[in-house]
Amino acid sequence: MSPRTANRPSLSQEQIVTAALELIDETGLDGHNMRALAARLGVDASTIYYHVPSKAALFSLIVDRVMSGLDAGVDDPTQGTSERLLTAAHAFRRALMAHPRALPLVAARSLRTPAQLAGVEIILGILYDAGFSAVEAMVALDAIGQTVIGLSSIHAAHLEAAADEPEQPWGDLPVERFPHVRRMLSEGAYLGFDTEFAITVEALVSGILAARSAGTLIPADATPVPLAQA
Repeated sequence: MSPRTANRPSLSQEQIVTAALELIDETGLDGHNMRALAARLGVDASTIYYHVPSKAALFSLIVDRVMSGLDAGVDDPTQGTSERLLTAAHAFRRALMAHPRALPLVAARSLRTPAQLAGVEIILGILYDAGFSAVEAMVALDAIGQTVIGLSSIHAAHLEAAADEPEQPWGDLPVERFPHVRRMLSEGAYLGFDTEFAITVEALVSGILAARSAGTLIPADATPVPLAQA
């Protein structure tokens, strides 16, 4: 470990995470490395490792910071189950889209830390209030959470691509091979990512609640495995 230089201001883990997330916001993950982060902070890379043991640990802290953007007070227990789940899903998406270039870090990790599990706790509370069993709640949680992360990741990727390269023109598609696609393009209209997200999540939540009411959410032949053995 390098000795601290005289008159150099002290460095905290919080400052490192803030600078790392700012760097990702500006350059994406491809532009993020410990050398660039150290230069941004005006320190040697070894100084960063004094506060954060590894790059993986830093990425986990960045996910903590992203997930801490979720409004912990978003849930209103006086609303119906569907409204509560939709509100939580939209709040989750807002937190993710505040840092779209950090989304691959969220998508690549199982949420484990208290900061990362805050949103999970909200959704599980809603599901348990509605009478879901633990197995049913896990199925619904995974479906909602993975849909939010997946759609947000696609949105972020499209935003990134739009800034870098032009899209292939639709008019190049041969009509004899793609008649249905051509019809959709000529007659349809794009509603935008926000509206498509709202439609998709509402359909998903409605389907989950309907399947649970009908007793078909968990397949009859499913064999749940305890988490300790999974």
